[in-house]
Amino acid sequence: MSAPVGPRVSKEDFMHALGLDASNPQHDPLYRAMRDEAIAVYNQMNQGNSDLLENIRNTPGVGPPYFWHHIRPDRQQWGILEIWRRAGPVTRPLFDRGATNGEYGPNWVTGWLLYSVFRSRDIRNNRNRRKNDDNNNSGNNSGHGQSKGGKSATTGNETQPRTMGYYDPVRNGAR
Repeated sequence: MSAPVGPRVSKEDFMHALGLDASNPQHDPLYRAMRDEAIAVYNQMNQGNSDLLENIRNTPGVGPPYFWHHIRPDRQQWGILEIWRRAGPVTRPLFDRGATNGEYGPNWVTGWLLYSVFRSRDIRNNRNRRKNDDNNNSGNNSGHGQSKGGKSATTGNETQPRTMGYYDPVRNGAR
């Protein structure tokens, strides 16, 4: 196992630091179990606005899903610890590896997972705009991602993937 990693590292780096291999199909169920437990806490944190920062709580138009940076730091810590407290027999040993008093404390494993769930549901994330447009049939894609028919909003061709208009080191690798 490597040293603890921060919440913004890739899934591969996270899994490696935990002593797992992201490309090993036997490790995928462990990752999914950990993520499912983080999703349960994420869902709870999005049920009301009491976890929000005071200046965000009563802002018109702010509603779930909430952004990580809109959650009060004490509630972020609560979520990190709550995932650990609720751990099942499969995930408990993995979560226990994350206990730390260091920079990424109190638990870097559950912290990474919770931040990852918030980030994956962030509407500013291009991959999720495409998924939400296709799955929710909302019809409001703000000119981004794909339209409801699964066709690229820019080309109209189902087989041609939409290219990203920006460089993302996590998705595109280091330059």
